[in-house]
Amino acid sequence: MCGGNDHEHCSVPGLLLRNPWDEEPAPGQELPQAAAEAPRPKAVRSAVWKRRKLWELKRHLHCPVIGTCLDIDTWRRLARARSLAVEQMSDYEVHVHFVGACAQRNASSLAAQKALDRAHEGLLRRFARARSREQLEALWAQALSAGEVPGGFWALVSHPRCDATLVDRAYEDVHMLSHQVGAGQRADLKKHQEARIEIQRLRDDVDDLQRRNRQAIDHRDRRITALEAELAAVIKQHRAAQARESDARERLERLGGQGHQERMTAIAERARTAERRASRLRHEVGRWQEACERADARARAWEQECEDQRAQREALERQLAPGAAQCSGCTASSESGCPNLCGRRILCVGGRSHVIEYYRELVARCNGEFEHHDGGIEDNPQRLNALLSSADAVICTTDCVSHDAYNRSKKFCKRSAKPCVLLRSSGVSTFARALEQVALQHAGQVASAQVSLLPSR
Repeated sequence: MCGGNDHEHCSVPGLLLRNPWDEEPAPGQELPQAAAEAPRPKAVRSAVWKRRKLWELKRHLHCPVIGTCLDIDTWRRLARARSLAVEQMSDYEVHVHFVGACAQRNASSLAAQKALDRAHEGLLRRFARARSREQLEALWAQALSAGEVPGGFWALVSHPRCDATLVDRAYEDVHMLSHQVGAGQRADLKKHQEARIEIQRLRDDVDDLQRRNRQAIDHRDRRITALEAELAAVIKQHRAAQARESDARERLERLGGQGHQERMTAIAERARTAERRASRLRHEVGRWQEACERADARARAWEQECEDQRAQREALERQLAPGAAQCSGCTASSESGCPNLCGRRILCVGGRSHVIEYYRELVARCNGEFEHHDGGIEDNPQRLNALLSSADAVICTTDCVSHDAYNRSKKFCKRSAKPCVLLRSSGVSTFARALEQVALQHAGQVASAQVSLLPSR
């Protein structure tokens, strides 16, 4: 805001304008000539307070009044009415012109006074009803909270009962409000810049969307054109087919008449009968194909089972052969047909009780140690953990074992990376085949260890 540092305000004028009729003449005096000649009105107020004019305010108030109480467009219109070249003047120059002109009574200050009174007529009437400083202070606070600062400030500083302290307070409020408005404008400018960037981005997105839409529309138009051409060709072919059908009907009517039609009906009936028979045959062929597939699946299962039985029988024969007995240590050769367990401890989980001794004998023939746990039927389930820890390989029969022992054996072997063979039955031949698998796994591990120990060239 412009204006000097002078914060002095003019005091409230104490002069009361009185009507000559309000005073009675003193004894021996006569009324003034003007009072004697003037007619007495019906109702005359005892005293009238005059509002301050714009040029009667302190100079430092002109800047906030001009800058706050009316917008710059109104000041430009007033300047244009005074024949000023406002097109070549900036907003600041227009503001400075009226601030300087309001220092005294002249055409510009009178025009400004009328514009201010006309713009804030409602608030002026509201403030005119105030009869004390407290009422003025309350009205100013109400105008601040309601956002009626322009009209409230003009009505306050021009009110005859407004003292210097209240004027200073209003000046400070407007001064700080201008700072807040400036900060708000800066924030609004920042938001405006961000909004411009967002609008540009949205415009780019819209342009891209319009471009894609145009491409899609062009593709659709080309597709519609192609389909219309294809439809025209199909319609042409259909019309040609209808023409041929009509010609054929005419020829048939000329050649065969009613008898030909009956023959055609009989042929069509025979064709339908043949089609129904073919459908039944196709259905029957499908059933036979499904039966053949099921038979092939059963044959493959039987072949696999026979192969397993043969392997188990051969394993049992090799282990029960006369030359396979009394294997000593790890020196037994594979030529004898007996797998060499090399003293490994084999744990059998589950199995039928009458074959356990055969299991033990087979393990002993294969140079191994045999341990057995019945799978939780009679043996303590807690004993299974100790046997699993001491075993080198585990063989579990799935047809005669509890679920708990089965699951614990699988999990333990998987966690400790020990060989685990699951048997579908408790037969002796099946167990013999499992011993061969354990021996083969051990031989593979030994070979891998030997290869890793070979010196690198």
